[in-house]
Amino acid sequence: MTAIALERSGTSTPPDPTPWQRPRVVLGDPTPLACTVTKAIAEAFTGTASLAPINRWLAPSVREKLARQQSLARRAPGAPAPARIHRARIDRVNADVAEAAVVVDIGNRTRAVALRFEMAHGRWLVTSADVL
Repeated sequence: MTAIALERSGTSTPPDPTPWQRPRVVLGDPTPLACTVTKAIAEAFTGTASLAPINRWLAPSVREKLARQQSLARRAPGAPAPARIHRARIDRVNADVAEAAVVVDIGNRTRAVALRFEMAHGRWLVTSADVL
């Protein structure tokens, strides 16, 4: 806006050039999401379920790694076992980052899953996932 236009409008400051930006908010508790993502990861590891329902919450590098493992699991012999969440612990590193340690039972085996969540575009995104 020019100085002449500002004088005509009666204001001394120009309008905000970025009206589309949303105010920054602190995201809620990621525990339910951690349990959902972990169950889907565990089922992908055994080849029983697809990763499609959780693709929205996975970073591309994590998605590729899990898709590769899922492909291997589907080719392996044996009956796939259902997954059950045993326990989940969340640690908020700061307002934008959370880390989760989830214990999951897959058939007769118990595994630990470590997840790192980071805020991206107003939602949680899994940027790292390790199954131990």
